[in-house]
Amino acid sequence: MKVIPLPLYHEKREGKLVLADIGFSYSEELANTASIFRDYLRKEAGISLREEKFPKINFLLDFNLRPEEYRLEISEHSLNLSARSDRGALYGVHTLIQLLEYGDGKHYFPAIYIEDAPHFSYRGFMLDIVRHFFDKREIMHLIELASFHKLNYFHLHLTDDQGFRFESEKFPRLNEIGSRRRGTILKDGTEDGIPHGGYLTKEDLREIVAHAKKFHLEIIPEIDLPGHTNAILAAYPELLCEGVNKKVEVRTSWGISKDILCAGNEKTYALLEELLLEIIEIFPSRYIHLGGDEAPKANWKNCHRCQEKIVNENLADEEALQAHFTNHFGKFLEKHGKTVIVWNDGLHPDLDPKIIIEHWKPGTRKRTVKAANSGRKVIMSDFLHLYLDYPHWMTPLAKTYAFDPLKGVEKPENILGVEAPLWTEWVASRSKIDFQVFPRLAAAAEVAWTAPELKDYENFVSRLQKLYSLYEKMGVNYARNKEKKPSILKRLAGTRRWWKDEDSEFRKN
Repeated sequence: MKVIPLPLYHEKREGKLVLADIGFSYSEELANTASIFRDYLRKEAGISLREEKFPKINFLLDFNLRPEEYRLEISEHSLNLSARSDRGALYGVHTLIQLLEYGDGKHYFPAIYIEDAPHFSYRGFMLDIVRHFFDKREIMHLIELASFHKLNYFHLHLTDDQGFRFESEKFPRLNEIGSRRRGTILKDGTEDGIPHGGYLTKEDLREIVAHAKKFHLEIIPEIDLPGHTNAILAAYPELLCEGVNKKVEVRTSWGISKDILCAGNEKTYALLEELLLEIIEIFPSRYIHLGGDEAPKANWKNCHRCQEKIVNENLADEEALQAHFTNHFGKFLEKHGKTVIVWNDGLHPDLDPKIIIEHWKPGTRKRTVKAANSGRKVIMSDFLHLYLDYPHWMTPLAKTYAFDPLKGVEKPENILGVEAPLWTEWVASRSKIDFQVFPRLAAAAEVAWTAPELKDYENFVSRLQKLYSLYEKMGVNYARNKEKKPSILKRLAGTRRWWKDEDSEFRKN
């Protein structure tokens, strides 16, 4: 059975269901997924399903199943897909798409019985549209691909030093100034001099959210605070700390800026609260991501207002001030029914226990696991296994597949799941996105979905060819010939080439 991610249980049976002159019925609660299934068969196989009273294909509602669970039973006479929800039915359809075969001039499904449900409740992908801007059409295509891999969260990184990527009616300078930079840094350290900009309008965002809802993905917006905020500070320099006597511009280079929002300035809190209200208006997600990574504190140490805030709030130091800053917005968003996520840089003893940590940083896993074992909810986005922006030499497919989110964890219920991020410093096109993401996202999806005891890399590789053929039909420029486990010397050499030329691997695909 060539299905990725591997189902929880399957049993092959004799025979096949030929798709010719075939009827279809579905429970009304599963109408959305039924429409997706019919459209796929019509467009990809030229098959039209007709509704009839006693059909061969049935999508059935079963309240005995869990919300994301589905069951699939195919014989030479019928196909029954059972699910408790439209979401579960959609996962069943994504399995059916991979099961569909063609032979002797006809399309058919092999006879099989499947029981399937995800191992983790959180299965995510993150797209950075700041370093390089990607528009609504490109995002919606990636939403469909994420759903196809049975992911359920799409984390959209919307703000950073290099740009501000969503429309703000309350603070128009964020778009007039913050969404544009004068150029972009190259690997040799020079600047290309080509202006780069763009942002998503509120109407764009509503369309993206609606499209994600159709494919059962929840869009999690991220506004990175208090660091990675050069674009905000370029637009509203009054939010800089005292003593910073320079003009901050939208950053053209990557890395970490020392300029961060002033945590002692009440104007900072007022602007961000209004900005978050604009985000809440658009995104129905239960989660809002507030970044919190890579925030140097030099400006805070030299800022009278920040030091006064530390004294007035009885805080230990600048790290405690960041926890206080994050807690403020955590409480603000909680009043609006939202839960905050931050990168694990923001993990601090004073951090509100309801705030979720997204683990990424090398060398900090023990600290993250300790937090999970103490009750903190955690999403695993391990840099060394799940960051998709680095070359395949550095993070081979096998390494992504081998990631164990529960290693060292005594309370697995506190690990919500996994997320694979794509940062776009060196990713400037849709074709390059595809190359970086696929098939590594398939490996990450199996880490998130499949029971750990069922995972086997060689078996996974044997299932990839069918997935590759579907990628080609979908127009996905996936990375070819990445299944082998390269030696450490080859990995080092390939990574070294990438550091000098970010497209060295991409051009050979």
